[in-house]
Amino acid sequence: MKRNFDLKYLLGTAVAIASLILSVYLWQSDLKAHALSVRLLSSSPLQPFASSKIYDVKMTVNGVELINPYFSTYEIVNSGSKPILSTDFESPITFVGNSDLAFVSARIDLTEPKDIPVKVTSEPSKVSIAPFLSNPNDKIYVSIITSGVEPVVSIKARIAGIREIEIVDSSVVSTNPVHIGLDLIFSLSCLTTYFIHALMGPRRIKGSFNLGVTLSSMLGCALAGSMSLRSFTDGLGITGGMDRYEKWMLAGLFLALSFAAAFTIKKYFMKNADGQAGQACEPTE
Repeated sequence: MKRNFDLKYLLGTAVAIASLILSVYLWQSDLKAHALSVRLLSSSPLQPFASSKIYDVKMTVNGVELINPYFSTYEIVNSGSKPILSTDFESPITFVGNSDLAFVSARIDLTEPKDIPVKVTSEPSKVSIAPFLSNPNDKIYVSIITSGVEPVVSIKARIAGIREIEIVDSSVVSTNPVHIGLDLIFSLSCLTTYFIHALMGPRRIKGSFNLGVTLSSMLGCALAGSMSLRSFTDGLGITGGMDRYEKWMLAGLFLALSFAAAFTIKKYFMKNADGQAGQACEPTE
């Protein structure tokens, strides 16, 4: 049986697939080209029995007595897809605390890759990190000792392309599992709908839907599905730029599952449609 290929349909499908690839590329690169993430890895009291009258324990650093000292470790990572130059900084990265909190000391414990030249200075009211070159996925680990009340720390910085920097407490689960589940379902549904339209022939599309509306729907499903996929990966705590293989693996898995579901639905739908058309064409006695 000779098959006839509709050039207009093939061109429309190619454009729709290109729009899907472009939306995924934008999701991975341009949407968060410049991004800096800070995570609180741990925060522990150095004097757990300070409130007890049984233990008369005192701690000092450089001859200064500490009151309710805390040792906190922070991770600073370039979670974007482009480098952050030292010239992009209008002001240093500054850790500031709540009232009655004093910063005693701060140091750089580790950098990934090694030997990133980062300078940190500590003052009673703040800890400052001087501007530095940060490539995608570069990490800096900062340890800070505080005295006074339990530390509640925020970050101030003025960096080109970055509106604000928030500290995420990795010890507290802040992501709602319901939202992650909804992002998963919505992303798979949108991508499946996209592939269903792409797998349907032009004649069936014209017979059931308007071609322009269908192509618009395909583009909308591609964008919505990719954005939901991004929200899903962010909810799982997977951050970073285009070189994070976890995101590419998840994107490939989502596309494969959506294509398989769309192929199954399309096959069942077309089989039933052909059967009903055949029954309608049978002559009545």
